[in-house]
Amino acid sequence: MFKIITLHILAALMIYSQQQDREVDRNFHPTGPNPSYSSNTTAIWSDLSSSPNAYSRSCCALVRINGVDYIYQFGGGNTSNELRKVARLNLTTNTWTNNVSTMPNQISSGSAIAMAGDSLIFVFGGNNTTLGKTLRYNVYTNSWSTMADMPTKVTDALVLKYNSSQIYVIGGGDGYFGVSTFRTNKVQIYNIYTNSYTVINNYPINCAMLGGGIYRDTIIAVGGYTDGGNATPNCFRGVINPSNYNITWNQIASYPAGAITRLASFVAVKDEGVGVMCTGGTINGTDPTAQTFLWNMCTGQWQNLPDNSLARSNFKASGRGNEIYVVAGFTTVGVGTSEKISFSYIDGPCSYLLSTGNNNNSIPNKYSLEQNYPNPFNPTTKIKFGLPSGSNVRLSVTDIIGKEVYLLADKEFSAGYHVIEFNTTNISSGVYFYKLETPEFISTKKMLVIK
Repeated sequence: MFKIITLHILAALMIYSQQQDREVDRNFHPTGPNPSYSSNTTAIWSDLSSSPNAYSRSCCALVRINGVDYIYQFGGGNTSNELRKVARLNLTTNTWTNNVSTMPNQISSGSAIAMAGDSLIFVFGGNNTTLGKTLRYNVYTNSWSTMADMPTKVTDALVLKYNSSQIYVIGGGDGYFGVSTFRTNKVQIYNIYTNSYTVINNYPINCAMLGGGIYRDTIIAVGGYTDGGNATPNCFRGVINPSNYNITWNQIASYPAGAITRLASFVAVKDEGVGVMCTGGTINGTDPTAQTFLWNMCTGQWQNLPDNSLARSNFKASGRGNEIYVVAGFTTVGVGTSEKISFSYIDGPCSYLLSTGNNNNSIPNKYSLEQNYPNPFNPTTKIKFGLPSGSNVRLSVTDIIGKEVYLLADKEFSAGYHVIEFNTTNISSGVYFYKLETPEFISTKKMLVIK
């Protein structure tokens, strides 16, 4: 697809994207797991400073602020004060700051998702009397906004970031165990820009307290608490149709530890290996465990990982790439235990995962910005970048002193590889820099114009 924009004063540039037909399911081999794969995935746990909020049912999000990574912990506990507290762990100094902020609503068994280049964190859930809340936290201004309520008001849902604007809320309930408690099979999509929800086709079962993760268009949902007051070992793979955001669900292998609830989980990516890490939780809804497993998206199998440091449940995870963080939880009381699991290798690769389009392009496993070609150049050059999922992209050009001279793109791009052609007819020779910015990735490279 080509888009030509003529600029009479600055320059002329032509933007085009190498589009591709998206697979119905890009994350799994069409013939099933490859029997030649071995279970060589390796990971190690390391301790972090214990949270000052030793609470059950809190949630967390990882953000990067001015080059420093932080874990924010939201809510949990029992009292009205605890349920609104926010603490923050500086991962560089491994130190916690308590009472960073106070949420406008009580959140128990909620979920937190970082968005908008880590500048915003959205918290979903509530307490048993105020379910279905959507809260927005600005990490730079330390301020809260109360957003639209969920159409079906829940907490204890599986909440997953799909792209730069949309977040899936799957299932959920009122946060309580027991036969008479409320659970749902609704799937609700929140759009952070329109502050609105869309309800799509249902999850296969009524379920709360489930875990899971998302990679590209594929969701893995794990365990949970179902109707009748029973924990379940059942796991489902959901494939998102990007044209209407509906999900096609299929059951996959059961959770290795058995019926599981309130586990911590997040997607892990190492090189071309991808999987959903699941740790802790309560087996049969009663027995805390430290067992840890990975659903390998390349092999379509469960793999054993080392146990975490403390058998516990009622906690959440967040991460980036090959590192996943888990915070606090519940044994017989709330605990502040916090730790990180780092993957040095994940079985794969998934490089065989190609699109079904005629151009036979692969979807990249990570963000990338390539060196422009040709370089040096006069008057045109091409800039290529890769996106593992749909995202808003800002591509700009600055001069040697950092002044922005062109804005080449500032819009949503689909997953895949894209090329922008840059025409420099009306600028002078010299060194320039081009910068790619997405909510999850920033990269800058140098180019040289010679006339």
